[in-house]
This record gives sequence, structure tokens and C-alpha cells, in this order.
Amino acid sequence: MIKDAGNGASAGMDLPQTDVLEGNQVLAQVLGDALAPLKVFHEKLAREGVERGIIGPRDQGIIWERHILNSAAIVPFVKEALAEGIGPRIADVGSGGGFPGIVLAACMPSCDVTLIEPMERRVLWLGEVIDEMNLENVTVIRKRAEEVMPSSKKVDKSGRRKVRRVENHPRHQNSGMGGSNRRGSERGANESEIVGDSSQAPYDMVTCRAVAPMTKLTSWTLPLLHAGGRLIALKGRSAEAEIDKAAKEIKKNRGMNPRVCEAPVGPGLEETHVVLVDKV
Repeated sequence: MIKDAGNGASAGMDLPQTDVLEGNQVLAQVLGDALAPLKVFHEKLAREGVERGIIGPRDQGIIWERHILNSAAIVPFVKEALAEGIGPRIADVGSGGGFPGIVLAACMPSCDVTLIEPMERRVLWLGEVIDEMNLENVTVIRKRAEEVMPSSKKVDKSGRRKVRRVENHPRHQNSGMGGSNRRGSERGANESEIVGDSSQAPYDMVTCRAVAPMTKLTSWTLPLLHAGGRLIALKGRSAEAEIDKAAKEIKKNRGMNPRVCEAPVGPGLEETHVVLVDKV
């Protein structure tokens, strides 16, 4: 990882640090057409991220590498799954500030990405980000992962499934964001039908980053997948050990073939790791 070079500013100054990768050609090499919308995301993170508790103060000068490029490392594994015939409906569990879900949605506009996040302030942030980036393939749901599982679906008399919106927040009711699909339409303040049912489990893929150890993560994510789906989790160096500890939970939740893959972040940057688990 590139070391934080932005420690020269005196304490108390509010000016954001210049990102060490700003203007670096690696951004275009890795992100391609997604670079333009992700610059909007980067600017918002640099401007508001620390104040709103989305990133830490020490991250301001390394947002590109630590958060955006690190999240983009998951994209080749999503493309590989698509090439294998796995579908494009993706749930990002514990999306937080948008990692990796927002980055994935920007890089893969052909995929339908559902961001699952229980904390209201983060859901509000995600709604703003989606609006400002003009992302059309993203749904935000304010729920815990276990509340989105197939057994918790609500069905109206017509047989159409319903999903709870983010409740009682004018911005989201007007923009159609929190808990809604940009492709959907308003049906009410608290509950709505989702056009194409794109935000309902089961999903084709589930992604996540830094949410929980595999012993917990397995029971939160694998039930969201249909048979033949795949969990794609960004993990650190302890990934192999986590898989070993979670062997029983993986089997219990119908997971198979857990494996750890090295995931390049970009030329000259420290790689990360991805855990893949297939659902049977």
C-alpha cells in the first residue's frame, strides 16, 4: 500500500488532503469508463466522508487506493461469474459507505446491484451518492441481511412481492432512492412494488467487504443466494484461516468449494484477497 503522504497539514485544518493517486494513469487503467462517475464519488468522500463518519481521517489522502481501487478488485471475479453463466442480480451486504457496492455498480452497469445496509445515516449517504453519480442500476434497502432472506418476503394479494422502503425521509421519497429502485416508481411512503423484482432474494451473487468473519458472514450471505449462485467477499490476509474456521457453517448453509484468490488492485499497489463460495 502507498503510504499516507498527507501529514503535513496542521491539526485543525479542514482542507482535504490531496490523494496520492490523483491524476495517476493507474486510475484509468483499472477503472476505464467508470472513472468519471467514480471521480464524483471520490470528491464526495474527500469533501464529506470524514465528517459524516464514512471514512477515517487517515484515509483522506488514500481514498483511491484504500477504498475505490480496493473495491474494484472484485470486478474481475464478477465478470468471471457472468461468463460462467451466473446471473447479473447482485446483493452487496453491509454496504456502509458504498464499498464495494457503489464501485461495482459504476464498473458493471449491466448488473442490478442491491445495497443492503441497516444504518440509517449510511443509507441516506448511499442515496445521495447514487443521485450524484446518476447510477441507474442500484437499489438501496435499509435492512439487515437476515431480513432480506427469501423467507421474509412480503406478498400482496396479486402475488407480487413487496419490499420495505426507507421510511419517512422526504429526500428519499422525492428522489426515489433509499429502499427503492431507480427503475421503479413510487407506490407509497412506506412500501412499494419493485419493478422487475430486482431487490428481492434470492440473488445470483452476493458481495461484501470487511463486514464480519466468515463464521458469521456465511450465515448472513449464503441464504441470499439461489442454487448456483456465488459469494464474492473481499478479505484480508486472514482469509484462509477464516475459511478453515467456518467450514461447518459453510456446509450448513449449502456452500461448497470455498477458495481464496489473490486480487490485484492496480500496478504497483498492494493486492488484496477475495473469498469465493459457491451455493448448491
